Amino acid sequence: MTARFAARLALGASVLAAGVAALPSAGHAAPAPDSATLAAVTERDPATGLNRKYPVKTGEVVPAALGVTNLGDAPVKGLVVQIRVLDDLDLAVKHDNCWYAVDSNMESAWCEFDSELAAKQTLAIVGDVVTVKADARPDKVTSIVFHWYSKQWVDDQGGVQQFADGDAGQGTKAVRGTEAALTLAERELPLPETPRPINFAYAQLVVPTTQPTPTATPTTAPTAIPTGGAEPTAVPTGTAGAPGEGGTGGGGGLPVTGANIGVLAGVGGALLLLGGGGYLIARRRRTRFVA
Repeated sequence: MTARFAARLALGASVLAAGVAALPSAGHAAPAPDSATLAAVTERDPATGLNRKYPVKTGEVVPAALGVTNLGDAPVKGLVVQIRVLDDLDLAVKHDNCWYAVDSNMESAWCEFDSELAAKQTLAIVGDVVTVKADARPDKVTSIVFHWYSKQWVDDQGGVQQFADGDAGQGTKAVRGTEAALTLAERELPLPETPRPINFAYAQLVVPTTQPTPTATPTTAPTAIPTGGAEPTAVPTGTAGAPGEGGTGGGGGLPVTGANIGVLAGVGGALLLLGGGGYLIARRRRTRFVA
């Protein structure tokens, strides 16, 4: 029992020693925080007080304000921003002062600026940064995350390219842009309630409303309207003649609903003649009988 216990102690001691050896040395300690006091700022919706949501269509640039305010009392010489987007937002324009990385559905850009940011001053990016993909879906267009650092702090940690490589997917590296550099310009932007070096801007995809479908052409040819009058009333089944026959005007008369009037008149005249002849004959006979 004693030998086994001693062996277990020795094994535990060796594992603990290996763990201590694996810990980072003082030379690899976590870096000191950035001494610059920076706040990431953007536009806010006056109606809600929240960060503004930018309405955009497919293929358009998101006009988001990505700014930074120096909350300190000393100027900050040189700035770096990390910009990240997901899904159907895109970093399509590749500027030569930025390094771009892709990891699955996330794209990131690390951009550096030599501009000096005075105490209490606010600067914002000038230039196209984030665009919407041509086949974007509303549920895949969401937020832009941006994080500001002092250039001095980033350089002390190995430089902007090293940070960008850290955002690249496994087996890939960040790529530097080749188009005109992004710049910074002074701009008034509100401070959030809790200022931090990281903030969010939002995009909302505008889906065009469906255009009304044109009325289909009827397959049955419409009934022609006579040129001389109003649309004729349909003729009841079994009636002689067609719409407009026997009427006055160019076909706008009432339909014939009984027997032909001419025929009835002829028959009536014949009956009258026969009746008159019979009366005369009867009268003659009666006269002769009396005489």
